[in-house]
Amino acid sequence: MDNRKALESLIHITNCNFGYVPSTPTEFNQLALAIKQKTDSKISLATIKRLWGYVRYDQNPTLTTLNVLCKYNDFKDWETFIADISLDSANVNASSGFLDHKVINANSLNLGDRLHLKWQDSKECELEYIAYLKFKVLYARNIKLEQNDICTLHSVSVGLPLFISNIQRGSMIIPAYIGAKKGGVQSIEILDRPDVLVNNETQELLED
Repeated sequence: MDNRKALESLIHITNCNFGYVPSTPTEFNQLALAIKQKTDSKISLATIKRLWGYVRYDQNPTLTTLNVLCKYNDFKDWETFIADISLDSANVNASSGFLDHKVINANSLNLGDRLHLKWQDSKECELEYIAYLKFKVLYARNIKLEQNDICTLHSVSVGLPLFISNIQRGSMIIPAYIGAKKGGVQSIEILDRPDVLVNNETQELLED
């Protein structure tokens, strides 16, 4: 993957973690503050506006800027991000040019449905669909999510990372969580619909 596409992917992941796509000076300032609070490093408001296309920008961002943005998204640095995103792209391209058959959109679920997600290193979680795009963590193993966390999840797919935002943990709000960065989610099961199973072998959803 070339650097331009990698940067576009990094910005997309940042939008997912931040919770929305910033488009106004106030929202860009909020993003800058979120980056500073999480990483203890600063990306200037002007640089963020350029990266997001709000202000014309014909030059490449500095490695320092890229490293800070990667750190905000829980990657060690830009080099690590490039390696991880290239692996994910290779996995996607090897399996299919279309993802519809292995994507579960939250708005297609019924209230009370539970998702059981697994990925490498014995990491897994169980999420209950409680409101529009909202889930409650019922169970979490070897990951940073905790039981009873309330979070936003738009969709999840086998072979791709898990993006969760707006995590409410008691009185604390956590901007976002990225899981399965290496190799992606390995299996998805809708527990209240036992005939629906998505994994690396089946790669498909079965109709009710």
